[in-house]
This record gives sequence, structure tokens and C-alpha cells, in this order.
Amino acid sequence: MHKIVFDTSLKSDILTCFDKEIKNGVIVEKETKESVLTEKGEAINKKEFAGIKKGSQIFFKNDIASLIEFANRK
Repeated sequence: MHKIVFDTSLKSDILTCFDKEIKNGVIVEKETKESVLTEKGEAINKKEFAGIKKGSQIFFKNDIASLIEFANRK
């Protein structure tokens, strides 16, 4: 398994690679400006962004509950 680790200052650059951007502090689709949602249907802001699940564009937050849920699904 390959992992990409990046400094928090690169969040916007990483999101750009996935056709996303930050609008009013929230991650949105570049074209439609609709909020990117977690699997639970929550909008995710730039500070909360922790990563994108391999093989999809499932975003998850950096809070402990979200990270535990991600680890359990893996």
C-alpha cells in the first residue's frame, strides 16, 4: 500500500488535484461549488481535512472519531 503524506500547507494543492477547492473555508467541488461531504453527509472544512480514501473520493475529517471509523473500515 502506498501512502502520500503532506504538510498541512499543501492542502489546497492536494485538493486541486481532485478538482476541489476551498470556498469560505469549506471544501467544495470546483465546478459546481457544492460542498464535499464525508460518508456521514457532513461538510468538511479545510482545518478538518485529513485525507481521501484510496480508490474513491471519500473524504474524512481529522477528529479522533472519524479517524477511528476510517481505521476500522480499513
